[in-house]
Amino acid sequence: MVYTGEDYSGRDITMTKSADAVIIVCGRMGTLHEFATAVETKKPIGVLERTGGVADEIRSLIKRVYSRESEKIIFESDPKTLVKKMIETIDKNKKHNIAHLKRAKQKK
Repeated sequence: MVYTGEDYSGRDITMTKSADAVIIVCGRMGTLHEFATAVETKKPIGVLERTGGVADEIRSLIKRVYSRESEKIIFESDPKTLVKKMIETIDKNKKHNIAHLKRAKQKK
């Protein structure tokens, strides 16, 4: 848990930036804000489709607004499959980041 002393609009930025990944389920404006923050901070994003709200609009939204990031967003209608894919993505990113840090350290 991270105490921020912020209201929701500040707290969701801290929460999103602190996460390894973000999963979008239904939602309204706050969820849309978390999604936009996740895109801009290049977090892995999973969208659980057919849950209503923002989650069901994201696929069409990214085609119009975030096309450069669309290949990084995982869409799935089965929650177990989505979580499995997100864990695989997080693990892959962590391995990539560790290898990158090792290479950078060797250059010093």
